[in-house]
Amino acid sequence: MVEHTTTEKDESVMLEIVTQAQKLFQQFGLKKTTMDEIAAACGKAKSTLYHYFKNKEDVFDAVIQMEIVSLRKHVKNSVEEHKGMIDKVMTYALEFYKEIMKRTNLYRIISQERSVGSTARKYFMKMMAFERSYITRILEDGYDAGEYKNVERSDIPWIAETFLAAFYGTVLFVIEKEGFLNEDELVKAVRYFVPKLLI
Repeated sequence: MVEHTTTEKDESVMLEIVTQAQKLFQQFGLKKTTMDEIAAACGKAKSTLYHYFKNKEDVFDAVIQMEIVSLRKHVKNSVEEHKGMIDKVMTYALEFYKEIMKRTNLYRIISQERSVGSTARKYFMKMMAFERSYITRILEDGYDAGEYKNVERSDIPWIAETFLAAFYGTVLFVIEKEGFLNEDELVKAVRYFVPKLLI
């Protein structure tokens, strides 16, 4: 984003730009959406967009950031409804991937759609680093509460990473096989694999 002091009006304009851009990116993807189209959707001059954003990729950054914040808020709220470590991890897995599928832009990043290219990898790696730390925190809380006894605490970060890789691979396999996320299969996979991976 372009560096300048933001006012409430600036924040309102930026939110409008990002919200309209989100719809266009969902429909057409990053590659096919233009700054002219974003400006037209907002009812603003293209120069107004460039006042707040350096380029189309900068707008996409803001869209992805907004979607990630929304996704994490939903997942965190769902996870915190549960007390046990296994229930929390199962809820995390189900809600994270169900919500990803509802957000076209994030889905494209997760599925590494070619039209997004290297941009996808950048976001994917950043997102997975955060998710690893979140799963690590859930497992460490379980360890501290005496729920997770058969591991060394120092091993938890790589266990979290292994879990994330295994589950992410399962989800991609289901998507590739079915052409969409089969929620019933996802639920079965979570119920079967999570207890085995973590006990």
